[in-house]
Amino acid sequence: MLKKLFNKQVKKLQDCKQEKEILTKVAKMDIYDMHNYLKDGNTCEIGIDAIIKKILQKDTKENRRFVEIYDAKYKVGKCFDLILNILEYNNITKKTLSLIDDFLFLYSDLIREYDEKYEDKYQEKLKNALFFRRKDFE
Repeated sequence: MLKKLFNKQVKKLQDCKQEKEILTKVAKMDIYDMHNYLKDGNTCEIGIDAIIKKILQKDTKENRRFVEIYDAKYKVGKCFDLILNILEYNNITKKTLSLIDDFLFLYSDLIREYDEKYEDKYQEKLKNALFFRRKDFE
């Protein structure tokens, strides 16, 4: 009984250590590293959520989001593709879907501008992908 309790405590400590490692790893990533991290296949829900949270963070010094319309076209497109890739990933949770909702709200103007400027359809793609992923949780 005591051994079982001790093993649970050790497992919790290991999980916390792994979580910290993942969060530090994601904090240093750029958009390309994030794509590679997802392609790697060893991605967990903590890593996926950390990526979305990083994209959602606003830089207070420069008062800008992770991507802006004046950034290079490929960087903005890569960011949208990253969210689409996350929506196709198996290890997402309701919390992840909620974070993606926040992304769509925060970046709605940028998505609309990007679609108009480059004649793309990311707004439609993102909303459809989110809609179909939500059905998996019903």
